[in-house]
Amino acid sequence: MKTNYTALDISSFFIKKGVSPLKLQKLLYYSQLWFFVKNNKMLFNDRIQAWIYGPVVYDVWANFKFMKRSSVIPDSRVVQLDLDNLVFDHLNDVWKSYGHLSGSDLVDLTHNDLPWKNSRKGLLTNQPSDKDVIINQDTTADFALDSYNRIPIVDSQNTLGHYSNF
Repeated sequence: MKTNYTALDISSFFIKKGVSPLKLQKLLYYSQLWFFVKNNKMLFNDRIQAWIYGPVVYDVWANFKFMKRSSVIPDSRVVQLDLDNLVFDHLNDVWKSYGHLSGSDLVDLTHNDLPWKNSRKGLLTNQPSDKDVIINQDTTADFALDSYNRIPIVDSQNTLGHYSNF
C-alpha cells in the first residue's frame, strides 16, 4: 500500500463526486478516522485542526478558500492520481456511508464525535482554534465497523440540524 498520500491527493476522489469545500473537509476527516479504525494507521499525514465548524485540513482549506462553503468544487481542481485498491475501496466505503449527507449534516455529526469534542475542550463554541484533532485508539473507541467489516451507513436523521444555514 502506498503511504505517502496527502489530504489534497485524497480530495480529488471526493471532488470527482461533486462536493462543496465544507463537505470535503468532513469527508477527509471521516476518511482519516475510519482508515485508522480499520488499519491502525493514518491515511495521510496532514494535520486536522478543530475549527468552529468541525475538522479542517488547513492545506485543503487554503486551496478552496476562494469558494463559498456550499459551492461545488469544479472538476478542473482534480489532481490525477492512481490510488491503490485498498485506499480506493476505503474511500468508496466512506462515500457510501457519508456521501448522501450535506455539509451541514456532516458538521453536526463531527460535533458529536469524541476526536473533535476532545480537541475543542476549554474553548468557547465560537472561538477559533488551530488545535489538532487527535485520532487514536482512545478517541475512536466509539467507532465500530459493521458485521461485514464496513463503515456503517449514517442516517441523516441522526444529525441535529444546528448548522443547516450553509
